[in-house]
Amino acid sequence: MYYDRGLRRWRDERVYARGFLRWLYNTRSGGLLAPLLVGTAWPSRAWAAWQRTRWSRRRIAGFAEEMGIDLSESATPVEAFASFAEFFTRRLRPGRRPVCAEPGVCVAPADGKVLAYARVEAGATFRIKRATFGLEALLQDGALAAAFAGGSMLVSRLGLADYHHFHFPDSGVPGPPRTVRGRYHAGGPYSAARLVPFYAENHRMVTVFDSDHFGRMALVEIGALTVGSIRQRFRPGVRVAKGEPKGVFELGGSTVVLLFPPGAVRLDAEICALTRWDLECYLRMGEAVGRAAGGRRSHADLAHHRA
Repeated sequence: MYYDRGLRRWRDERVYARGFLRWLYNTRSGGLLAPLLVGTAWPSRAWAAWQRTRWSRRRIAGFAEEMGIDLSESATPVEAFASFAEFFTRRLRPGRRPVCAEPGVCVAPADGKVLAYARVEAGATFRIKRATFGLEALLQDGALAAAFAGGSMLVSRLGLADYHHFHFPDSGVPGPPRTVRGRYHAGGPYSAARLVPFYAENHRMVTVFDSDHFGRMALVEIGALTVGSIRQRFRPGVRVAKGEPKGVFELGGSTVVLLFPPGAVRLDAEICALTRWDLECYLRMGEAVGRAAGGRRSHADLAHHRA
C-alpha cells in the first residue's frame, strides 16, 4: 500500500512479474539464480535488447492495461511506437506534469513513490523498506558523503508503469555525472527474508548540482533489474531551469535520490510523517516536496530584488 497525494487516497501497488520477484528473493532456488541475474549487466541488457525489436510492440497494450497506465498522457499514440522500449521511454503530452514555479520550492524529480528523511548521518547505516542505506556506500566518495552529513534526503522509487524521465528539482548548474558500476538488484521491497544492498551495490550515476535555492546538492540515479541503461541528457556546466529534463531510465523500475546539505531544506511534513511509518507517498514530477530553509535566495532572486 502507498498513499497517492494527488488523488488523496491509498492504493495497492501493481507489480509486474510479482511471482517471479518473490521467487527470486525469497526461495532457495531463486537465491541460486539471483547472482547470475543481478550480479552482471548482461541479463538486463539482453532483455532490453529484445524489447527494442519490432516484435516487442505486441506487449504494449496488454502491459498498459495490466499496469493501469493512462495512455491519454502519452505524446505519441500507442500504435505509433516501434517497440516496447520506445513505449517505455515515452514522453508525455505538454502540460501533463506542471512544475511548481514558486521560488524556493523543490519539486519531485520524477513520478514515483517517495520517502523523505530530514536528517541523514554520513556514518549511519539504516533500512529503507527492504534495503540497507548508507551515504558513503551510496556515493562511493568519503569527502562528498561528509559534505552531506546531517543533511536531508528524498528517495523516489519508480515502478514499471511510471513515466521514466527524470528532471532537475531546482534551477542551477549541474556538474558532470559520475558512474558507479554495480549490480542490478530489483528496486522494490520484494525480499521478505533478508535486506538487499540496493543502494550500496547497484549501478548508479552521481551528479553534483549547484542549485539556486538549496546550495550544493547531489542527484543520484540508481538502475535496477532489467534497466538497460541510465541516459543523461544535459550538458554539464550549463545552467538549467527547474523541471528541465535531466535524463531517462531505459527499461525497468529505478530510483532517484536527492541529497541536500545541512539546513538547506524543509521537507514536506506530510511526506516525512508517512516515512516515519515506513509508508511511501506517490508524487508526480513537478509537485512540491520541500522549501528552502533559512530564507535562502538565489542569485537571480537577489538581482531582481535589487532592481
